[in-house]
Amino acid sequence: MNVKAISAALAVSVGAILNPAEGDTLKNVSGAAEIPSADGGSPLKARVKRSSLREKIAKSCKITGEDVWYGYRRIKFDFNGRKAWIVEPPAAPAEGTPWTWTMQWAEAFVTRTGVPDLLARGYHHVTIDLFDTRMDEAGLKAAAEYQKFLVGELGFAAKANLVGMSWGGFFSTRYAAEHPENVRRIYLDAPLLNFDGFGNPDYGRIGVWADRKPADGVWTANPEMPINKAVKIAKAKIPVLLIYGCADTVVPVSQNCRIFAARFKAAGGEISEIPRGLFGHHPHGLDPDSTGPIVDFFQ
Repeated sequence: MNVKAISAALAVSVGAILNPAEGDTLKNVSGAAEIPSADGGSPLKARVKRSSLREKIAKSCKITGEDVWYGYRRIKFDFNGRKAWIVEPPAAPAEGTPWTWTMQWAEAFVTRTGVPDLLARGYHHVTIDLFDTRMDEAGLKAAAEYQKFLVGELGFAAKANLVGMSWGGFFSTRYAAEHPENVRRIYLDAPLLNFDGFGNPDYGRIGVWADRKPADGVWTANPEMPINKAVKIAKAKIPVLLIYGCADTVVPVSQNCRIFAARFKAAGGEISEIPRGLFGHHPHGLDPDSTGPIVDFFQ
């Protein structure tokens, strides 16, 4: 089948699935019909696979929008009353349908996180808004339900690759400790792992956790703090990449990632650290042309 024939076939298939505006979005992301699939298959098969993802989501969720996200097609939808979205790779998924999940601040410092590079390599990328829960018990349950949907109904790999920046580090480590069977790897970046030095005295910043303030006001010994989940995650053999600014005053390293890293190593965990000298809390990630360590970690 030549390019013109493929284009005609795609026009019919896209029109049957998307409205005209959405069809334009798909064309902008996928480009011409000669774009190959990641596995060397035909472009037509690759596009049919991508279009079918929207159909799978729509079977149980309300589609709320679609756009182009850093050059890739993003499908937005409602999942159990929460805003969620999935970004698709430009061709057929990589073998095993791997995926990354930014658990909080998914729109921040994107080009510095390696996520676009992984999308180009066939990974999907997802998020869901759970910030109101601050990953308490309700948040853990909602996150697990979302992953069950991604794996069971969309066919994603059984284990997630987590991206945890700041609060996302709090979310990622608590989720991994609660559901180690669901997590493949964790990239932590200036992670919030302890409320000491962060939540005091403004308890409004920590949401639902403000109602659980320790009697003595000290959070470090609280078993729910991620610094106290390090051993469990290490014993689950979940590798960690840790990037942090040594001059971080928002999430002080001495009360957060250094405690976590020391306990993680002592428990036999596999952790790689990239300390960034005089950097503060921001910017997260690495320079856009130097994200190799993050990409390599997830592959």
